[in-house]
Amino acid sequence: MIRVRLRTVILVVSLFVLVLPLAGIQVLRLYESALVRQTESELIAQAGLIAATFRARHGETVAQPSSAQQAKPASVEPRFAELDLATSPVHEPYPGGVPGAAPTPAAASLGKAIESVLTEARSLTLAEIRVVDAQGVVVASTGNDVGTSLTAVEEVEAALGGSWSSRLRQRDASAVATIIRSAGLLVYVASPIMFDDRVIGAVLLWRTPATILQALQHKRDLLLQAALLLLVVVVATAIVTSRLVVLPVQRLADGAGRIARGEATELDAGPYRTVEIAQLAESLEAMAESLQRRNSYIRDLARSVSHEFKTPIAAMSGALEVLSDHIDEMAPEERSRFLANLASDVERLARLTGRLLELAQADMPRQPAHAPCCSVAEVLGDEDQLAGLDLAVEGAVDAALPLQAESLSSVLHNLAENAAQHGARRLRIAVHVAPMLARVEITDDGQGVSPANARKMFEPFFTTRRDQGGTGLGLPIVRSLIGAAGGTVDHVPTESGTAFRIELPAR
Repeated sequence: MIRVRLRTVILVVSLFVLVLPLAGIQVLRLYESALVRQTESELIAQAGLIAATFRARHGETVAQPSSAQQAKPASVEPRFAELDLATSPVHEPYPGGVPGAAPTPAAASLGKAIESVLTEARSLTLAEIRVVDAQGVVVASTGNDVGTSLTAVEEVEAALGGSWSSRLRQRDASAVATIIRSAGLLVYVASPIMFDDRVIGAVLLWRTPATILQALQHKRDLLLQAALLLLVVVVATAIVTSRLVVLPVQRLADGAGRIARGEATELDAGPYRTVEIAQLAESLEAMAESLQRRNSYIRDLARSVSHEFKTPIAAMSGALEVLSDHIDEMAPEERSRFLANLASDVERLARLTGRLLELAQADMPRQPAHAPCCSVAEVLGDEDQLAGLDLAVEGAVDAALPLQAESLSSVLHNLAENAAQHGARRLRIAVHVAPMLARVEITDDGQGVSPANARKMFEPFFTTRRDQGGTGLGLPIVRSLIGAAGGTVDHVPTESGTAFRIELPAR
């Protein structure tokens, strides 16, 4: 199963939420530019038609050439829209005409002849139209500026030079930029009027492009479909986020709640599709298993403690009852025997209590990584005996082990006392250090341990020397102390005596 990181899910969702409006704005910008180019294309078509009309009227007024000198038809090249809101500059508002020289009578007559055409075209297209002669003087107009000169207008200047020109201009100097950028603009197109390979005039047209709001008004159905699609995408995103983040966390919370209430012992293990939540589930599952083991351990320990304490307490209770009923009738020797038994039981209870306190301290959480280290040489010093046993130490006894001095001393003394209780006279301690591991081997020459007892020797209160004062807590204390340091302790089968191997992470 493919798992993704939770931060990746959150990042992707955040980026998606960020991209949606940005993409919408970009789409609007592109559509707005398309509307401007559409307006430019319409103006180009109108300019071409008006220029052709003017040229045809002009051809009717000139003298008919001889068959050898027929007028050449005007060469026509395709003209495409090129304005773009993102790249085309926006120029100052249209400067208008200035007083100029009077047009030639022929040009004035042609302008008057096509004015009705311009007026009708304006009523249909809402475009302003100006037709100028070769000197740039307006001869036909949809306004009131006939006779003025437009030579100062860049578009007309370019057209009189024989080139098409398209520009974006502000509607007026006080226009304020808005989200709908094209609302404050005008599209200008100027076309040369060619006759017999020479410029005889120019056509200037302009109008406002259709705005996005106007265009969208005509595409309501499409907008509703887009809004529905956007809603579906948002809902799908919410569902994916919920399935990847919210529902898994809720499952973990419910499972932890059931474990806390005692209704379950295991956590729902998945599957989880995000790395962090999967790791959280594994950690919670491990914690639940650890708590379950801890509960079982405490329950078994409580049962064993109850059993261990019940025997001496029952013996003490019986002895006190006999003494209270018959103390005056007892011989001094008999009273002394009862009192000695009471003292022995009190001593056993005190020993059990002390050992239980050691076990509780050994069962504390793992010691921190920065806890002080010590070596076998530091703990033993120059001693040649331990718990009454002859001691032999060899190997890297000065190597630092990840145990505090008190813990290492308790481990060695418990193992030595266990060996003494089983008849040992000599104890050997060998220390070996590898790059990642430290090993301590403890061997004795005692009676050894049977395979059946070896399997139970680390269980609390298991002992074969109860009549000699054994509590069965020494080896469990050793195991807990070593485990708290991140190590292990194991019994190693040998032909004679008893051997233990302790392995600890090297520092």
